[in-house]
Amino acid sequence: MEHFKINPAGRYVPLNRTALSEGSRFFENRGRTLKYLRELDPDRMLYNFRAAFGIDTLGAEPLGGWEAPDGLLRGHSTGHFISALSLAYAATMEEVYGDKLRYVVHELRKLQLMSKGDPAAFETACTPEDAAQEKWSRDPGCWGEGFISAYSPDQFALLEKFTKYREIWAPYYTLHKIAAGLLECHKRVGLEEALDVAKGIGGWIYRRLSPLSAEHRRKMWSLYIAGEFGGMNESMSRLYDITGDERFLETAKMFDNDNIFPGLAEGRDTIANLHANQHIPQLIGAHREYMATGDEFYENAAKNFFDIVTGRHMYAIGGVGQGESFRDAYALAANIKDDTNCETCAAYNLLKLAKELYAFDPDNSVYMEYYERALVNQILASQSPVQTPERTGGVTYMLPIGPGAERQYSDNYNSFTCCHGTGMENHVKYQDASFFMTDGALYINQYIGASMESAPLSVSIRGGFPFGEAEIRLVFRRDFTVRLRVPRWCERPFPGLEMEGSYAVLRGKVGEEKSVKGRFDYSPRLEFTPDRLDGSAVAALLYGPFVMVVRNPSKEWLTLSGDILDRLRPLSEEDVPALTDGEHTFVPMYTADSGPYHAYFKISED
Repeated sequence: MEHFKINPAGRYVPLNRTALSEGSRFFENRGRTLKYLRELDPDRMLYNFRAAFGIDTLGAEPLGGWEAPDGLLRGHSTGHFISALSLAYAATMEEVYGDKLRYVVHELRKLQLMSKGDPAAFETACTPEDAAQEKWSRDPGCWGEGFISAYSPDQFALLEKFTKYREIWAPYYTLHKIAAGLLECHKRVGLEEALDVAKGIGGWIYRRLSPLSAEHRRKMWSLYIAGEFGGMNESMSRLYDITGDERFLETAKMFDNDNIFPGLAEGRDTIANLHANQHIPQLIGAHREYMATGDEFYENAAKNFFDIVTGRHMYAIGGVGQGESFRDAYALAANIKDDTNCETCAAYNLLKLAKELYAFDPDNSVYMEYYERALVNQILASQSPVQTPERTGGVTYMLPIGPGAERQYSDNYNSFTCCHGTGMENHVKYQDASFFMTDGALYINQYIGASMESAPLSVSIRGGFPFGEAEIRLVFRRDFTVRLRVPRWCERPFPGLEMEGSYAVLRGKVGEEKSVKGRFDYSPRLEFTPDRLDGSAVAALLYGPFVMVVRNPSKEWLTLSGDILDRLRPLSEEDVPALTDGEHTFVPMYTADSGPYHAYFKISED
């Protein structure tokens, strides 16, 4: 009997049916990440796995940062590497990425098959007070069938003893990144061996967690960082969707966070002052559980979470948090610091959540409004355009927004972090949410220069961001409707088309070729924080879709006149939108890749 499933309203046109156009910062960023993925040595990415299983590391050098041989989170970046290779291969169909992908997955499968025994039977020789790695198991024969990681199961056993962060570090988070990469590989590339490894992981988790009570698991997941599990409920729900195996749905539910889900389902803010990226993936998982069960509890939790985050905790660039945590609702200005806001991983995961929610409600453009905001102001800005022998595609951990903030970037091998991992993925999938297809309509949501091919029609977008004009060319292979999102910051970019809600509508007949020109008039506006700072109003300046910044080294807040909008005039600065008030030059966030800048300002009310 076919298992239950709530289906979305349509599907995103896959990367292998789209292409990113040349001549934009999007294309340039993608090129740098593709180059980095070509250069990354897969044997170095497998070093810690082979070392853990006691086999030859083939002369490879170990990695640095969180992937160092004694790092407690080691192995998570290899999961991101698999995801990134899958995206790169789907986007380009170049075998250099496919060959690396198949090699890494196959090597992990060989190691996984070395793990033997009952997963629930493994016991650690360590205690919460003495968790030294020298005492960790070296025998895969007792680790449990299906286990694969870059360290033994000791961290998992220690978590069950409620061992705190710094003694251990988020073992299920690490395992989720590996599982997520394998499932991305199966989804984008269709590699069955990747699914085999993912099913082995799911089976190991099911057998390991089943003997524990719900209360025991709840206490584990509430532990700060130690209990962080990424989106394991998402991956287990996806495994259930693919296989129909009820064990995986049961496993997904084992990761329900009963500390925050019930309140969110009722519309209450239960996330204030919690670690942001520890919880965002959990709500992606909650929505996947809704798809698998039809239980509106999960749907309400995910939707309310998105609304609460974007309405009460979000900065203008689409990022959230200070020092990795949500703060009190509406307390934004009070928590702007020089370099500790807006963790890049958090934006990565909020984009995934927006994409998931939109697929069930495509006429509601609010999710794609957020997607545009975070994509062009945080993700696009999170990569350095400057390449060195040590830094091919360096990315940010935080994307700072405080006075005189300056970005710091990772290097190729010695500064692996969570955001370096998601950074490998971010820049090879820019057009991943641009085109959404239902049975009767194509929704065009992002105006990035790109093209796509499908059975009903083909589309080519020329121009687009950062330029204020785009030409959309369409060739219809059958009668079909195209719905073009009208951004909230722009009035009537397609004046010849009728409007339905937030979309301009174009209908085509089989054999027709049409061209639509969109003019996206940029106008400046201030976006104020809900709170004041030292009695002053605080705001970001936006120009069309772009958050505008001032390059200035001062660590003191800059103050703009209350009539700033009346005094701004457009400038042309190297083919990017720019403004001046006669005293300052304002440029888009993504262009301030080097040197200090200001993204928020005090606004004089005199």
